[in-house]
Amino acid sequence: MIERVIYALLYICGLALCFWLIIWVLGVLGINLPSMVVNILVVMLVLVAILILVRLFWPGGDFPLWPRSGP
Repeated sequence: MIERVIYALLYICGLALCFWLIIWVLGVLGINLPSMVVNILVVMLVLVAILILVRLFWPGGDFPLWPRSGP
């Protein structure tokens, strides 16, 4: 169970890192997104993170990117 939690946290951190990296690169290129668009994208990122955590702790739920425990 601990392994699944660590994988979930790594997956969520990777999503957040990719999101902020994309926003930063767009800013460096001179494409500044309006703050409302960034806020909407952050809400979508949080909803995806909640979905990952719910699937982690839901009985019988599993995320296919995590390694299987057992045969």
